[in-house]
Amino acid sequence: MVATWKGKEVENLADIESKSGAVGLVGIEKIPSNKLQRMRKALKGTVDIRIARNSLLVRSLMKAKIDGLEKHVHGSMALISTNLNPFKLSRLLKSNRTSTYARGGDIANKDIVIPAGDTPFAPGPIIGDLQKVGIKAQIKSGKIVVTEDSLVVKAGQVISSDLANVLTRLDIKPFEIGLDIAAAYEGGTIYTKDVLEIDDAKTIENIQNAHRNSMNLAINAEILNSATIPLLLKIASTNAMNLALNANIMNKETIGFILAKANAEAKAIASKIPETAQ
Repeated sequence: MVATWKGKEVENLADIESKSGAVGLVGIEKIPSNKLQRMRKALKGTVDIRIARNSLLVRSLMKAKIDGLEKHVHGSMALISTNLNPFKLSRLLKSNRTSTYARGGDIANKDIVIPAGDTPFAPGPIIGDLQKVGIKAQIKSGKIVVTEDSLVVKAGQVISSDLANVLTRLDIKPFEIGLDIAAAYEGGTIYTKDVLEIDDAKTIENIQNAHRNSMNLAINAEILNSATIPLLLKIASTNAMNLALNANIMNKETIGFILAKANAEAKAIASKIPETAQ
């Protein structure tokens, strides 16, 4: 027999899912409870976060007839609901990510390099800890200095406890934590993470390139519309003027250019005639 509280939880979740403009699933693995509470507070009023057992999440989604989203329930997850569209939701969650210290056993998601320069440490045993993890450090002018950029761990490698301790003492936070959206649902459509994570600058560049290419195609094909007509008329006017000038056709538009050309040619000839002959 299903526990009463489980049935009520499914009902509550399904009700939220049905009434929200958009709902999504976010990963909350490795997010400390205190940081999760801060995120909830920061997003309050815009995004609601509900944590429940995966089995209850799946049942609630099926009850709310949100087909397909249940396939993305795996690991430690939470349900989010909002009136934002999925793309704005994804951007909002990304902007609320925070930096955090490394822990022993974490996997580096990028190369970690300690830059050359002064450290906050006075001469002491700490220099041995720095050198032990691969940091090139020396004592100079009464303080510990990193003498050159030092790669201490490569992307994909495990961060040792010794290195995690040194990074913390150097106040280096190599990781970002936040609500990682797995998928979102709006109006019958499922949006997966790879679709939602848009590079704004790249998207704008692609749109600009598409506009330029389509305009070039339309001009070369002489397709007439409100965007191409001004440019085509300008091109036609320029071509007509060039033709008239090359054919020495006299009219009120060309006479000034033809006289200026004749004057320039006369001066060029005169400059080559000896003064005695002139």
